[in-house]
Amino acid sequence: MKSRRNGFTLVEVLLALSIGSLVLVAATALLITIAQSWANRPATRDAFLSHVNGVSNFLTIILEEASFSITSKTGDPLVDLKRPTGFSSTDDPLIHFFVKEAPPLFYNPHGPAVRLHAFIYPDEDEGLSILWFSELNELEKNKEGGIELAEEDDLRKTLLSPFFKEMYYCYYGSEDDGKDDIKEWEISEQLLESDKGEKFRLPTQIKLVFRWEEEDLEKTITIAIDKPIPSGIEEEPK
Repeated sequence: MKSRRNGFTLVEVLLALSIGSLVLVAATALLITIAQSWANRPATRDAFLSHVNGVSNFLTIILEEASFSITSKTGDPLVDLKRPTGFSSTDDPLIHFFVKEAPPLFYNPHGPAVRLHAFIYPDEDEGLSILWFSELNELEKNKEGGIELAEEDDLRKTLLSPFFKEMYYCYYGSEDDGKDDIKEWEISEQLLESDKGEKFRLPTQIKLVFRWEEEDLEKTITIAIDKPIPSGIEEEPK
């Protein structure tokens, strides 16, 4: 009669220890990976948010510096919609403004970057840029009586952010609304056409969406374009 075996053999013990060691090593590696991810994520997230906030501050400040050019006509707004040199009539116009002196970000190899016409240029593939030219370049009159570059190659491009993905145009009220009318927000992926002639309406605000897909990070900013919204009448669009 065979006796029952109590306990484990040496081989079984060694095998169990080996398997346990492998599990422990794998678990430790996983914990280290998670710890490293959490340690690095705040720095990555903070850098991304700082970048987007920097773009927001830059656009806000430079738009506040917008002024009238010597070529401006009576009644022209500080910020309007225009097509840069090289854009066809089928292309949507871009948000355009003029600044007397540009920040160092606008580098001009031929001289100081002064008396600049700037255009906010959104591109889902390349990112958010500013197209610009100086009135010191050779200019000519266009069909509308305004000025444009004589040479398309003189139109320069300064990248603001490669993380830009989407732009939305925000309109507060319609063109026919009076001062006492209740106004509502309308958000569009495209510029809205004006009821007054073959033109587009200048948006009250624009919303810019920035996304870093590899890190699953996203942030949206709002930039005032037409004019500041009076406080207390309507919350800005979400």
